[in-house]
Amino acid sequence: MKVEAFYDISCSWCRVAKANFHKALEKLVKEGKVKEEDVELVFRAYVLHPEVPEEGGDYKAAKIADDDTADWDPAKNTPIHRWAKRVGMNFNFDRITVTPNTWKAHQLLYLVRDIKPEAFEPLLGDMQQAWFEDGLDVNNLDVLCALAKKYVNDIYPLREKVLAGEKLDEVKRDTEEIGDNKYDLQLCPMWVFDGKAKLEGAILQSKFEEAILGKLEPNI
Repeated sequence: MKVEAFYDISCSWCRVAKANFHKALEKLVKEGKVKEEDVELVFRAYVLHPEVPEEGGDYKAAKIADDDTADWDPAKNTPIHRWAKRVGMNFNFDRITVTPNTWKAHQLLYLVRDIKPEAFEPLLGDMQQAWFEDGLDVNNLDVLCALAKKYVNDIYPLREKVLAGEKLDEVKRDTEEIGDNKYDLQLCPMWVFDGKAKLEGAILQSKFEEAILGKLEPNI
């Protein structure tokens, strides 16, 4: 089975969904219902907020505007906090100051994947933790490269490739041509199973189990 996961590093539900998918797959493998090697997981970039300026945006101001209140409180995000707790994650929204323009992060992830495919998902997790828990400015390419250096020794050439726009076309293709046009993404994250059925948004572990077992009705 081919599973395509459309994600953005600034998407809190993407982070939780990824954990739920792996819990579902691990459970089914332990039960002998599937073999891990029979499930191919492919991550596809989806830039959730392309309108964010290249230098990033004011995170708190955007949240206040969304909530239409000047006393925006990160603790209002109780649904994501509850979901995160179930999978052993934290979200420290009060530490975040900059909303990232995520094109550069996706470019760097794709460049790292070309060199060391097994580093892609751990680096994605590190980027998400850096933003959601540590409040780091993941709009800053130097911050992103510092995270990637854990997996790639010579990070300078990759930094220059990001600045030169390498992989940008591939990120745009996955976001627009495949995510928007081919699969009609409505909510992020979106997980597509063998190109026939998809799950979007807040996805329970049990729904992932159904999907991996091929029990979802085709909806694409």
